[in-house]
Amino acid sequence: MDVQLQGSGARNLRGSFFDLLQDFSTFPAAQNFFLITIDKLPSRLNDTEIKRLGLRPFSTTMGIDKNRKIYEKYVGHKAGYMFLASGVDVTTEDNSVNSDGKTINGLLPVGPFMRGTTYRDNDLGIQFYETNISVIDGLFRPWIQLYSVYGNIDQPVLTTNIDIFYLSKQQVTSRKTSFKSIFLGEGGGSGSDPVIRKIYKYKDCIPYQINASGVQEYNGDMNTGSTEVKWRFSRYEVLTPYT
Repeated sequence: MDVQLQGSGARNLRGSFFDLLQDFSTFPAAQNFFLITIDKLPSRLNDTEIKRLGLRPFSTTMGIDKNRKIYEKYVGHKAGYMFLASGVDVTTEDNSVNSDGKTINGLLPVGPFMRGTTYRDNDLGIQFYETNISVIDGLFRPWIQLYSVYGNIDQPVLTTNIDIFYLSKQQVTSRKTSFKSIFLGEGGGSGSDPVIRKIYKYKDCIPYQINASGVQEYNGDMNTGSTEVKWRFSRYEVLTPYT
């Protein structure tokens, strides 16, 4: 007895896949190409304020002011990007959905029904390289200590805005808007600049946790690594400039 199988209706699979690679919009994305900007540092992030609050047990200078001068050139849209950021863990979307096995008043169909949504306003993680002049202990640790004292209600302002630019290695031949023109407001480039795939924009961000970076055993070799800093935020949005 012959077995009748249903055809898929798809033709020329290799050619169709090649067409996807020819189109910038459907080309596989490089997920590890990104740049991060941190809008500003709090004005209270200084040696004098930390001493005044009694957050450190000794009277020695912590060096926050010097650290700030070192890293301020990587903060702010006009200053540059936070090149010390080595990884990101962006926000998830989470709704609570239940499947009910009954009808209500004989009118509504059987589930699933959405019960609620979880707004994960503490679900942003950014990894930073550990450096000789530690950006982790020199900036983010005292920033978190300020948060522990003042909270985040009104004054002083301890928050900042963070933008995450996901870039493409491929150039868009049909569009002349470059990364520099979008980011700095300059005229369209020649297409040689990295192209933005999408932008995550986080508002009113404040660091609240430094995750453990692990214990390193001395073995004579140089080991480099990064440490994750967790952030809270009030709102976020995702922009896709080329759609």
